[in-house]
Amino acid sequence: MKHGKKYLLPALLALGLSITGTNSQFIKECNTGVTKAAETDFVIDDNKILTAYNGTDTDIVIPDGITGIGDRVFYNYTKLNSIIIPDSVITIGEKTFWNCKNLAEITLPDNITEIGAGTFKNCRSLTKIIIPGNVKTIEQALFSDCRNLEEVVIPDGVTTIKPAAFSGCHSLTKARLPENLVTIEDSAFSGCKSLTKVSIPGNVKSIGHFVFSNCQNLKEINIPAKTEIIGDSAFSGCKNLISVIVKQSNKKYQSEDGVLFKKIKNGLELMLYPANKKGAVYKIPGKTQKIDNGAFTENKKLKELVLSGNMKNINYQNSLFFGINNLKTLKINMKKGTKVNITFIIDKDSSFGSLMPEAVQKNKNIAKITMPKEKEKNDDTIDYPLAYKLKGTIKANKKGKTEIVFNRTTFQNKKTSDKEVKQQKIKLKTTLEITVK
Repeated sequence: MKHGKKYLLPALLALGLSITGTNSQFIKECNTGVTKAAETDFVIDDNKILTAYNGTDTDIVIPDGITGIGDRVFYNYTKLNSIIIPDSVITIGEKTFWNCKNLAEITLPDNITEIGAGTFKNCRSLTKIIIPGNVKTIEQALFSDCRNLEEVVIPDGVTTIKPAAFSGCHSLTKARLPENLVTIEDSAFSGCKSLTKVSIPGNVKSIGHFVFSNCQNLKEINIPAKTEIIGDSAFSGCKNLISVIVKQSNKKYQSEDGVLFKKIKNGLELMLYPANKKGAVYKIPGKTQKIDNGAFTENKKLKELVLSGNMKNINYQNSLFFGINNLKTLKINMKKGTKVNITFIIDKDSSFGSLMPEAVQKNKNIAKITMPKEKEKNDDTIDYPLAYKLKGTIKANKKGKTEIVFNRTTFQNKKTSDKEVKQQKIKLKTTLEITVK
């Protein structure tokens, strides 16, 4: 925010100076209802913006007549317990109450239209906040790390929630999203561990990356018909998530039995298999052509995956097929003469043990695997630079059944009695069962 010439009220009152441009009526208004000691602690500019506070009070009443509170006015003022803001205030700047750890009581007047980014970040004593009805945007990191915030009332006029607006609000259990909401940006509710259910309003078109990541108690998510974008890892780390339900009329996404899919040309792309979805066996729908990296990463119940006949690629990364921790069996049906690719994404400096699995095959005359021999150049489609991609193939030669056993050694982190984390060496075995028709 831009501020004009500043006038320090203590100097004016003590010396009785008359300065051109000073609005005596405004000073009179500021004095109303405020003790003489407190009123001398406020620095106010020509535009009636509070630009600084020089006092030491723990409970503050801001003078009436002020139209705005500037950037960082109470930044890191950890002594603050409560504050009363007059109805004359229309705007609050950026980081205004940042890290006011003991601020427990604040009422925001209905006339407020803007609250700057990071204004209440790390205000750990706040338990409930009502956002004024004239606010249209919840700015970036506005309530980030308010760990004891349990309830927030968001007005129906809000159309955008900016990145990390409520991230790290561990105690947040109630957050009714307004009907006019259109955009939820990256990490907006990440780390809200107490949220159990989220219903995305009907007008939401975009859900950003990591929006609900690490919402550990989130069990169900509803996606409306108008949603056109769901970002990467939007629901990663939601270890208790049971189902994602997409409105049937949605043109971009769909859900089947609680599993999230994206509609692609001539088929489906599996985006998310919920972490807490029950069942040891999952049969992928026939139209599925692609599975996102990490789609199954959080689920530890799945032991057998039956692939769609339209699948053209099997993913292997960090010793896991499709990121599934306890996968014992992969099954796939192939037509005679067709091929399926196996993509191995290998860390250059891996701590996961053997980089490539050992493939032991039976009945090579039915289907034969060709393992890669040389590493390829770094691929732009890989999310991180310290990895390279290897490609193998499986070719179906004649009708019948065969299997390929993949053996590999890896490491898993294990907590010891003294709470230290050590790596434990384990052996993994996954059997790929192939039926050629």
